[in-house]
Amino acid sequence: MTKAIFFDVDGTLVSFKTHTMSPATLQALHTLREKGILLFLSTGRHQAMLDYVRDLFPFDGYVTLSGQYCYAGDQVLHSNPMPPEAVEELVTAVEDGGFSCIFLEGTDIYINGLDDMARQFMKDLNIPTPPIRPARYALGRQVYQAVTFLDREHEGQLLDRAPHLLTTRWHPNFLDVIPPTGGKDKGLEAVLAHFGIPVEESMAFGDGENDLAMLVRAGVGVAMGTASDYVKERADWTTASVDDEGIVRALEHFGLL
Repeated sequence: MTKAIFFDVDGTLVSFKTHTMSPATLQALHTLREKGILLFLSTGRHQAMLDYVRDLFPFDGYVTLSGQYCYAGDQVLHSNPMPPEAVEELVTAVEDGGFSCIFLEGTDIYINGLDDMARQFMKDLNIPTPPIRPARYALGRQVYQAVTFLDREHEGQLLDRAPHLLTTRWHPNFLDVIPPTGGKDKGLEAVLAHFGIPVEESMAFGDGENDLAMLVRAGVGVAMGTASDYVKERADWTTASVDDEGIVRALEHFGLL
């Protein structure tokens, strides 16, 4: 019996084309709520970037920053910042490589500079440009996640120099960077433990490689139609894309609607 469902945001719950949820998806969330199923967001986004989603539907809790910062109401359920040596490695790589990087703290967001890939990122995700601060500002601070604007050809500028960091990619132009002990699966576990729900009674939806650990850990992991073959092969089921009502179709398939 499914008692909790976790939804990735971009490309899963929210369309990259419309930057919102479809009416059918929103209605499905209300139906699940009426059935007593707890509903959570699980995203790489910072909590400050979620207002437009929260305005559409009041979720029961939030797994943010790819699992590093989780909360329900005013209560923080899980907090996992990067260790100091990891932040130092990241800052050094950014300064030496000269690429753009967004640093995400619990309540603060900033970027060291804007290149074309960073500007496109802001446009694609429909988010405002963070304040610009030097990368060294992050030293000694609690950084939970970073977004480094490196394509696959140049990702070695970070990967070869940051053994204390875990990276994952859900877009060809950037890498999400988190602590080595992090991941959306850890956030899922922390939230379920707080609400007293067994992992086996959970479901998760996602489309990116940063969702994979969560999809594998959940009782049922559903990959969106736009997910890579690597993600689809490891999920329990693959549905249609967000623009083809993939969430609604999957919920109907599993008898939840």
